[in-house]
Amino acid sequence: MNRFLTRETEVTAGTREGKIEGLPGWYFVLVGLLVASNDFSLQFSDRYSWVVYLPLALVAVHLTLWFTLLSRRRKYLRAVWRSKQALALVAVLFALRLGLQVGLTKLTDSAAPLHSYTHLILGLVMLVVTTAGAWFDQWLILRVVNRAA
Repeated sequence: MNRFLTRETEVTAGTREGKIEGLPGWYFVLVGLLVASNDFSLQFSDRYSWVVYLPLALVAVHLTLWFTLLSRRRKYLRAVWRSKQALALVAVLFALRLGLQVGLTKLTDSAAPLHSYTHLILGLVMLVVTTAGAWFDQWLILRVVNRAA
């Protein structure tokens, strides 16, 4: 393929050659863990001092993957994260996070045992929603792109 092609013609040419492969499923779990890692570290930092470094370790893993294993798919990742669906996913996750935090605060203030698990519940919900939402976003985009191919 010619080195001087623009990004649009590269993506178009890539879709003509065959179907575009999506990111592996474990990557979305890793993204969900990154989103939930702050809550997990807040939940368990008093018992395990090393958990404080969990978000930093996951950022390091993501950067390593970004520059090694995922380097061939970087242009597709950028295209996906610049899409309207990805921006909507970020907005939904932000609103969900705020709603959960407000709702859980009210709920856990009335039920004392739940108060100690607020960050764990938030982290698990954000892990599941982020993983499922990012995977669904990729599935939807690949479905449309590969249909044209």
